[in-house]
Amino acid sequence: MKIAVLLWPHANVRYFESMRKISENELNIMLSAISPENRVHAEECGGLQLWVFDADYDDKMKSLLSRISCAYAIFEKTGESLRPIMPGGQLRFGSDLSGILKYKGKTNEMFTGMLINLAVFSSAFASQFDKNLSILDPMCGRGTSLYEGLRRSYDMSGIEIDKTDVSELNKFLKKYAEYNKYKHKIESSSMTVSGKSAGAKLKYTLAENNALWKEDPKTVTVVNGDTLFADKFYKGRCFHALVCDLPYGIQHESRDGQSKVTLDSMMNKALLAWKKTLFPGAAIALSFNANTLPLSDARTMLKEAGYRPLEGEFYDNFAHWVEQAITRDIVIARFDG
Repeated sequence: MKIAVLLWPHANVRYFESMRKISENELNIMLSAISPENRVHAEECGGLQLWVFDADYDDKMKSLLSRISCAYAIFEKTGESLRPIMPGGQLRFGSDLSGILKYKGKTNEMFTGMLINLAVFSSAFASQFDKNLSILDPMCGRGTSLYEGLRRSYDMSGIEIDKTDVSELNKFLKKYAEYNKYKHKIESSSMTVSGKSAGAKLKYTLAENNALWKEDPKTVTVVNGDTLFADKFYKGRCFHALVCDLPYGIQHESRDGQSKVTLDSMMNKALLAWKKTLFPGAAIALSFNANTLPLSDARTMLKEAGYRPLEGEFYDNFAHWVEQAITRDIVIARFDG
């Protein structure tokens, strides 16, 4: 069966063309998990620019298609005819979960979904993409990545140093569950490192109804603390993937909220702490500003920290324009244990 994907339109033509380019890589990486012999190619039909590939339209493929980050509509393509088979895909929770909040500095939810896909489908757990995986965002901000992972039915965990961001995340998720009448529970606890207070942990458990509450409740866990203590907050190997949209500047705020450290200095320490939380075979996907951190430097940093950067084929061409001062890129690596 020939499957065609129409991407979400975007008012900024330059940004749309950038996302179109990297969405091809995303699709090819996702396809390699269940249909490695197939590749995506461009076709036009009735003036529509489409990504097209051949695959069996079984339950596994349906689940994969529902997770494509930038899909506006999906069709069966027969000659010059298009038959809708999935209008953008259906995930477990609505798109409003990650899309309703608008604030300065928010990462686009579709791009965040792409980061999750790249990490999961580049890991040793790619064939289990539709199972109950656990994912960490060690700099989660107000939680866009956590919500996108939740929509894909993953258990999500995060770390965020900014108290205001964690407070806003807490208020939103609580109101969202109440508004939608989801069954939910909130637990809180304090975190200590070497006997000293190091932050607070909030854990949300939620499900759409009583049946799912018993069979498949989802969890979102957030620690208000320093990402350098990731392995102290989440002890043992517990994550199948890690995603993070790194700060776009050259400096990062430290724990005291006053001093600044360079991003590469912080990352050298953070990567070691993050690694201790990952299952062998886990993959990480990090987005960053290539104007301040070149891809080659990011890969070197990961390699020196004990990860295996993925290169070649679909992994070398993720750089794309965001705005005048930001050319965003993505580095993906495996932790082989």
